[in-house]
Amino acid sequence: MTRRAETTLRPAARAGAAPSVGPAAGDGTDPRPDAGMPTPAAAAVSAPGAASPPLRPAEPPRPDPPHRAPPRPIPPRPVTLGKLRPPRLMADHVARAALAARVCAPGGPALTLIRAPSGFGKTTFMAEMREHLSAAGLACAWLTLDAADNDALQLAVSLDAALDDIGLDRDAPAPPPSEAAGRGFALLDRAARLTGPFALFLDDFEAIREDAALSLVKELIQALPPGARLVVGSRTPPALGLARLRARGALMEADAADLRFSEADAHAFLARRCKLPLTHAELMGLHRKTEGWPAALRLAAVALERRSRASDFVTRFTGSEGAVADYLAEDVLAGQPPERLDFLLRTSILRQLDPDLCDALHPPGGSAEILETLASGNILLSPAEGKERSYRYHSLFADFLRDRLERRMPGAAPALHAAAARWYAEAGRPASAIDHCVEGGDAEGAAFLLERHARGYLEQGRVRLLARWFEALPDAALDSRPGLRLVRIWTACFTRAPQDTLAMLEASALEASDDPALRAEARAVRPLLLSMIDDYPGAYAAGRLALDDQPLRSRYAAGVLANCMTNVFTVVGAVDEARANLARARRATSPDAAPPEPPEPGANAFNIMYAEATEGIIDLNEGRCRDAAARFRLALAASGRTGAGRADGNGYAALLHAVAVYEANDLRQAAHLLHLHLPMARDVGLLDHLIQGHVMLSRIAFEDGELDEAYDLLGELEHLGHRRALPRAAASARLERARALMNRGQAEAAREQVALAGDPAVWDRARGLRYRANDLLYPELSSLRLDLAEGRGAEALPRLRQEIAAARADRRLRRAGALRLLEGAALHQAGAPHDAARVLREVLSEAAREGLMRLILDEGAPVAEAIRAAVPTISPADAPLAPDPHFRSWLQDLTAALPQPVPANRSAAESGTGRGLAAPLDALTQKETQILALLAEGYSNAAMAAKLCVSDSTVRTHLRNINSKLDASSRTQAVAVGRRLGLIG
Repeated sequence: MTRRAETTLRPAARAGAAPSVGPAAGDGTDPRPDAGMPTPAAAAVSAPGAASPPLRPAEPPRPDPPHRAPPRPIPPRPVTLGKLRPPRLMADHVARAALAARVCAPGGPALTLIRAPSGFGKTTFMAEMREHLSAAGLACAWLTLDAADNDALQLAVSLDAALDDIGLDRDAPAPPPSEAAGRGFALLDRAARLTGPFALFLDDFEAIREDAALSLVKELIQALPPGARLVVGSRTPPALGLARLRARGALMEADAADLRFSEADAHAFLARRCKLPLTHAELMGLHRKTEGWPAALRLAAVALERRSRASDFVTRFTGSEGAVADYLAEDVLAGQPPERLDFLLRTSILRQLDPDLCDALHPPGGSAEILETLASGNILLSPAEGKERSYRYHSLFADFLRDRLERRMPGAAPALHAAAARWYAEAGRPASAIDHCVEGGDAEGAAFLLERHARGYLEQGRVRLLARWFEALPDAALDSRPGLRLVRIWTACFTRAPQDTLAMLEASALEASDDPALRAEARAVRPLLLSMIDDYPGAYAAGRLALDDQPLRSRYAAGVLANCMTNVFTVVGAVDEARANLARARRATSPDAAPPEPPEPGANAFNIMYAEATEGIIDLNEGRCRDAAARFRLALAASGRTGAGRADGNGYAALLHAVAVYEANDLRQAAHLLHLHLPMARDVGLLDHLIQGHVMLSRIAFEDGELDEAYDLLGELEHLGHRRALPRAAASARLERARALMNRGQAEAAREQVALAGDPAVWDRARGLRYRANDLLYPELSSLRLDLAEGRGAEALPRLRQEIAAARADRRLRRAGALRLLEGAALHQAGAPHDAARVLREVLSEAAREGLMRLILDEGAPVAEAIRAAVPTISPADAPLAPDPHFRSWLQDLTAALPQPVPANRSAAESGTGRGLAAPLDALTQKETQILALLAEGYSNAAMAAKLCVSDSTVRTHLRNINSKLDASSRTQAVAVGRRLGLIG
């Protein structure tokens, strides 16, 4: 032991007692002798029923010195080999040949779900599937998931490690970090580039509950190349959009009914496992009473090994599955010697059984030998392959053991958790130590550890983890720790509704604290929260107060405040103040700055990300779209260099990057980014991110012919607006719904939506503010679009020119460009083709220079018609176009992607039903018929593009045309109509 460790760890009270929890040597925490946690008496662990002393300092903690060493960054945990290794098939394994042949058939769908309750052999059958697919030539990889994988960064790291086992990466290099959407998007890109058929197995999927982690897996399913398969094992239905996958034929399922042992399976298993001969009647009796539940049959086999007669056992064997488990587990325990039984009960609280850790909970020691003895039967626990002498209990058996621990040793669990916490803290694993403090009810011990590590976790973006701990702690544990209460409020900013966090901030009274450092940092939180609830005038006032309370001791808080106020200044139209404050934000994150507190790991990366993103928003508003896109990429790269490179750490930058990617018409990458990171905006309440994310995803769904999904997304946005008292979200959803209806020829329904969205209380306030999400989505603009859709362009021209003048005066050049597109379309409708061509040439020239395409395509048929009419008059020799040699190519791509005309005033009843058609509205081309056939076979857009050697954009265009010609509102409906008309088999 090093000298430093000797000063922080007090000797145990007697042999066998666990050391006290203190910072591990070299972990970068407080080195003072009294900074460690005292050791409770060893009897607290060894004596059943003994009270568990809390893990807390012997005296109140001293305030940290102003120049303490910064906490060490907390990276994602390394992926142990045990998580990447499938279980070995037991000698008594009963092969499910017919089931394996069905789910492993060649050409199967992208996702195979093995779902059943505990004890049905999901993992064993997945291991059998793995052997089957491997024999068929598929490269296979395995990953056992756990609760830590709810952290999207951790999950990406784990999945990346699993893909290493496949080894099918193409020779082409991966994109540089600055062009990838953090670790998650890099993972998806890697999966898409794998060559050759492969299968990735994800076991224990029920551990994954967080939206961001689930979104990552959804995107992984979409990113899989043709021939690749994802096999998921779960106790519960995973939230992966199963209904939609099922409807597309992209899902293969096996459930408890498939995994249940048949009579023949039970006979084969018991014949191999039981030395005691069983009659046919006894075999059938056990099968009937267990209803083919494999775990119950396996435990019955263990119990039968100690019987001289089987008939008595079978006769008194009764009860439901839960009762069967209790009865059999009790029978198994009854055969264990006292020392082994004591070991089983004490270690039941552990997720992983490491011999040294088990010794800390089982003072007699000898855990390694006990584990090897228990594992020899392959019943009670499983080896964690890749980590020598490490095991885990079967979850069913662990649940039972914990219940028996409470019955036989009342009150012992808290002391056992305390011992585990001390061991983990000594090993430099504070997260596991805090977990055991929380599970053991030691709020003081958890708070003690959190006080030393929470800010490091915050700066690394691990807010989900922090939120879980804070929710488990009573307020009393934080009362004497104002700094920790402040970290709790920061955590709530990114994990809870902003209204709830505001109430928490006010209840804390930290904004009026006598400690100037605490008061200043608490005041820095308020403008961020007010901006989240769309109260930008309030955020402006609160932010000015907070800025006057400088300097902040926390560099992290100073950077967040400066960046937040840059955004606030931008929204209220104070662009010059925004730029000045942005310079302040950059100084706060400069390594040369010298605030009272040294730089904190992770804070610079977060604030650099925020600064680049905010300046990109200013560029975007002022029409410098390429500059904005570059800044968003820089912001994403900055956040991706640290643990903040995850869905709730770099989500702010990633969603802005998605805007730039979407504008360039790379819809596939935009959808990946949005699916990965929109859950963060949805959970936290970043309103402009929330609106833009839902609107872009809805438009992408329309492009892909998924009308139901598109309208569902807008319905979700409207529902969130009503539920969270964010009327701008609900109104924006209605305006976007109006745009969608208008583009499908339903002008009357669209006008009704615009009227419903035009709440003066929302838009009167918005007129003086620069809401990013509503730059091109506000009632006046929607009304002008409708005028054009109904052919009233000449009437709309005066109002259009007024809006253009106002946008230019307000330096909203992106808005001005969109309005000028409508002006060109209005001139075309008014019978002024030369004027229309002149306006459109100027707008298209600027759009090409800035790399914009969706700005034009999203305007629908009136603009598309005007552009088609103007294109023949546009030549490379035109002066406005001469500086850009790539304009002609860009213009060709644009015209190929322009939407097809839609008959005006088509009623909702006539639109998207696909009913009653005797023939397509227009004949399908040969390529469209080919795509429809592939659609019927369940091909994704990417797979169709690869098979037909065309781009994703071309596939989407064909799908739009197919839906229009068949009058269908979704892929499923298009396939159904195509079959009814005999276009496909």
